[in-house]
Amino acid sequence: MPLDASLRPPGRVRLEGWDRLRVLAALDTVGMHVAGEHVFFGFGLPLFLILAVALGVSKKAPRPTGRFLRRRVDRILLPWLFWSVVLAGERALYAATHGQATFAWARAEMLLYGPRIHLWFLPLILVAGLLAHLAHRATGSRRAQVGGAVFALLAAAALLALPAQLGAVGWPFEQWLFSVPAVALGFALGRRLAHAPELPSLRRHLLLAFAAFAGGALALAALVPASAAYGFRYAGGLGLLVLAAWLPNVPDRLTRRFTPLMLGVYVLHPVVYLWLIKPALCFVELGDVDALRVGLTFPVTMALVAALRRTGLRSVL
Repeated sequence: MPLDASLRPPGRVRLEGWDRLRVLAALDTVGMHVAGEHVFFGFGLPLFLILAVALGVSKKAPRPTGRFLRRRVDRILLPWLFWSVVLAGERALYAATHGQATFAWARAEMLLYGPRIHLWFLPLILVAGLLAHLAHRATGSRRAQVGGAVFALLAAAALLALPAQLGAVGWPFEQWLFSVPAVALGFALGRRLAHAPELPSLRRHLLLAFAAFAGGALALAALVPASAAYGFRYAGGLGLLVLAAWLPNVPDRLTRRFTPLMLGVYVLHPVVYLWLIKPALCFVELGDVDALRVGLTFPVTMALVAALRRTGLRSVL
């Protein structure tokens, strides 16, 4: 997720390129939601998922489970619950003002993800992070953790068969199935981060991790051809993380300002598009220009989130 820079453990190498990738990944997701096409080949969602899991297990020793859960509840569960209530009201208002039954859109399965489908991401990473945390606690010695990381890389590749084999099972279950490999891959990446505190060592470890995962994904694609599309997106996301680690690790002010806004951008961009950007573009008869949909929705949402973070809503953004 745009997510949880606050969960970054002290003393770990900070990869500035990864923060930049979070911004690009958010743009990729916005493109899919408002224009129907990814901006960066669909690499954005795997990037978010991998980082959301990895950062939670990137310390050498695991946090106490109670402390880990409190942090995740504050940063993920409470924002999800808050915005689910707000967006339920927004959706009811939209229906009522557009000649529709106020709650005709409501479905029982929305209790699992929220009133708008894109919110599925938040409860998923809460559960995924907890699973990775429990795996972290279960692998005590460094040897066990390194071995667990290698096993998780290959398991992540094998798990790409799940969405390929089960096919269309409806929302949000298709998204959840797509996300299952990220639990194993995020765990493997987080453990590599913990045991490679210096940047040159980390770069080598990440390159080896990419080679192991990509090799496993290719082997699976030969056995289960339908998994190739999922493997491509995951390998692309992981490959971008590796590439960013090898680029000059130099901070910049814009990225430091933009990164904390990405959770809010993820949550609010569909509403900004629906209520502001779409009517404006339709008014000037440019509603079918995809580049304008994305190019306006993204910065306008960032501006709105930046303003809201100056209020009491900062804790849920």
